[in-house]
Amino acid sequence: MSMRYEEGTVFANKSIAVATISFGVLVSACGPRPVSFREDVQPILQHNCAVCHSNGGVGYKVSGFSVVSYTTVMKGTKFGPMVIPGSSLQSNLVWLLKHGAHPSIDMPKICAQMADHGGVCAVASSSARRLPQREVTLIAAWIDQGARNN
Repeated sequence: MSMRYEEGTVFANKSIAVATISFGVLVSACGPRPVSFREDVQPILQHNCAVCHSNGGVGYKVSGFSVVSYTTVMKGTKFGPMVIPGSSLQSNLVWLLKHGAHPSIDMPKICAQMADHGGVCAVASSSARRLPQREVTLIAAWIDQGARNN
């Protein structure tokens, strides 16, 4: 009888070890990957926002917000911060990208290059478009992960 108990114990111990290893692999595979500002977020901002939100751009003139670097993104606007590290829900950048604010300030705008049109695009409520959801989700994840300069 003790032999069966020992065999059962060995089997149980092996099962626990296999389950523990499997669970660890699943957790690490399912966990969020670190989002990189340089490799993930900055290209989105450069492609969609920099034409307005860099020195000389209409968005920069109106708000003071620049996306040319991590430092300028974290500086925010002349009205306040755009990114609250650790909270995409409180970050104005995400609200604007999700079109959760007043339509006149939803981002990004789509105009014939804004610098040539003075401030027209900055107040044109019908000129906002939506970023693909995966890009907004990626920016929100970066913020939720602490908005690091990585």
